Amino acid sequence: MARGFGATTDQLKEARRYARELREEDRLAAEAQAQRQTVVRAEGDDPLWSLPPSDPRVRFAMLIEAYPAELRTRLAALGKEFAEAVLRLEEGDAAGAWQALSPFVEREPAARFERARAALASQQPALAASDLASFGQQFGHQRIGALHTGVALAQILASGGRHADALEACDEMLRKGPDLAVEATRAHLLHAMGQHPQAEQATVATLHKAPKDLNLYRLLGLTRLAQGNRMGAMQALESGLNVNNCSNPMKCGFTPPDVPSLRLLARLYLEDRLDPARAKEVIAMLQGLVEQPTWEDAYIVALAARNESRPGWPELVAQLRANLPGNDPRQAWIDKNLAPALGG
Repeated sequence: MARGFGATTDQLKEARRYARELREEDRLAAEAQAQRQTVVRAEGDDPLWSLPPSDPRVRFAMLIEAYPAELRTRLAALGKEFAEAVLRLEEGDAAGAWQALSPFVEREPAARFERARAALASQQPALAASDLASFGQQFGHQRIGALHTGVALAQILASGGRHADALEACDEMLRKGPDLAVEATRAHLLHAMGQHPQAEQATVATLHKAPKDLNLYRLLGLTRLAQGNRMGAMQALESGLNVNNCSNPMKCGFTPPDVPSLRLLARLYLEDRLDPARAKEVIAMLQGLVEQPTWEDAYIVALAARNESRPGWPELVAQLRANLPGNDPRQAWIDKNLAPALGG
């Protein structure tokens, strides 16, 4: 183009040289800018943020940013090797993280929290329970990130069949002050232990403090059902479905209905042959939320087919039986609610 306007060879060489100089200046400026961005400046008196981004302590600092201040300070003081051990857990090496964290426990009791997380992730519940119990005695049970140390301890004890110990752990925590997560866990424990009237009372008391907790509405339904109060169970489950009702959803937000609650509610309506129109609405909600149907979903379909006398519904019952071991407690559902209609 320049030649077309009469540029000479020397002028073309000078233009090319000038273009090369401009490109080199741009490259040097870009490198300088990148270097300025990768240099981490110290903020206040915290030396951690003066470390290079590749240092594991920086990733560790981001990981524990939401921890309580005292715990964060104690763990950060354990240095680079401790940070690397915790990051092994985050990268999926739970067993290796547990081993790497163990030497730090004697130096700093707060390290038991991270070792408990590693024990849980590596399927060592007894070791996790021991660390969580020791941590709670030293620092008090508390919510750390997504984990409540006291609730986790109670759940581990209960999963190992130690329900009485789990209940005592909850009671001990509540003697130190109210805690909704612990109160809800205690209500679940009472239900699991067969103390259904006490479980119902505890659930209602907790619901007054946490009226949007869908798990509690389901628990209330289960405690009432266990006491033979089927209508009361339905009312509790329906109340859970009404949690999302508000005049302005943009302000009050939306929580999807609880799928296990919908299943239980559909079962009760269909088993008792109550309010067919409402039963259909509940089933429609359930079908809109379930991607992979379960045996219980098939049981609900069989109940609906029985109630409507659809052709072929006895074959659905036969399939339900075939998909359960003979000693499965759900066989009793079939015996009580479907078999009589078959004359068996």
